[in-house]
Formats: sequence, structure tokens, C-alpha cells
Amino acid sequence: MLELIIDKGISINFSPYLRFMRNLVLPISIVMSLFFASCGPSGDLSVAEEAEVVNDLPAVLVNGTNELDLSEYFMPFSMYVPDSNRGIPEVIETGYGETIVKVGPTFNMIIAEGGDMANRKNEISDDLMYSNTIIEEGDGFIIFKSEIEGSFVDPEFHFYAVKNINGVDFEFKDNKDEGPFAESIARFMVESINHIIPNKSAS
Repeated sequence: MLELIIDKGISINFSPYLRFMRNLVLPISIVMSLFFASCGPSGDLSVAEEAEVVNDLPAVLVNGTNELDLSEYFMPFSMYVPDSNRGIPEVIETGYGETIVKVGPTFNMIIAEGGDMANRKNEISDDLMYSNTIIEEGDGFIIFKSEIEGSFVDPEFHFYAVKNINGVDFEFKDNKDEGPFAESIARFMVESINHIIPNKSAS
């Protein structure tokens, strides 16, 4: 038994107090250990996942972009669009099965279900007004240059893409009615398409 004897002959018994503290410290230690064990790894995983996503992005999408979720418009994905410094995102349903996604003067494309790359290539080849040249072709996309032979008008740049997202084909093309677009703008929009983020299916 631990006792403290002070002046005037008063003795204080500390044994009940020590037993109480000993019984209290152990549960607190267990709770704190579990708390830090659960928080630590999950936080590190989120940082690692975020870094992996950034590393996979081309330079033009790393800075100055935001993710735009289009699920509200029956498109099960998000895509990178210019941030508010270049305009406010506008999503316009045309009523003809097409949706326009527009951000200022540097992002303007039309999205619809379906798509046929072979047919689009034939249309480009058979164009009677413009001379079209495919300058890049990749997995599900083409970028092509349109120019009028003998004209001093600068060439226009366009793209067409077909992507299967969560089992559904979608076609993407520049909104030529709002063009013409410089090559850099067409390439930016193609990079956005190539790095679309499909929505996770409900479990």
C-alpha cells in the first residue's frame, strides 16, 4: 500500500487511484493504436492513387483543367475540360441525340451514342469542298487537316473518335459550326477524350 504522510499527521492512500489509472490507460492505448493503424495506410493509398493518375496524364491536362461529370446527361463518364480561367462549362442537349460540351473558345465538341470510324473516313475522303489529310491516327481516333486547294485561308483542324465506355459506344467530334479550330485545340480535345474517366458501376 502506497501512502503519503504530510504535516499534521494526515496520510493519503494512493492505491485506489493508481489502480484506476492503470485500468484506464490500457483501453485508451488500444483505441489510439487502432485509430492510427486505420488512418495511416488509407491516407497513403489515396495520395499514391492520386499521384498515379497525374503521372498518367499528358502535360496539357495536368494543370488548368477540371473533371466534368456527364452522368447527369446519360453519359457514364467524366472528362477533363479547361478550368474556369478559360470559361464556364456548358452542356447542351440538342434534342437530336447529341450533346454539346463547351468551355469558352478553346473547347467545343459534340458527343453522341454510336459512331462509325470507317464511315467517317469515307466522308472525309469524299469531301468535294475540302482537301482532307489525316495527320494522326490512334486507338479509336483521328485528327485531320482540312484546306481548300489554292486558297490563302488557313487550314482547319478537326477530329473524330469512337470510344467504348462501360459497354456503350460513343462518338466524339469537334463542333465545326463553332470553329475553325487550331491544331493545338483539336489535340487538346483529343487528349481529353483519350483520358476519359468511366464511372464505376454500382456494386
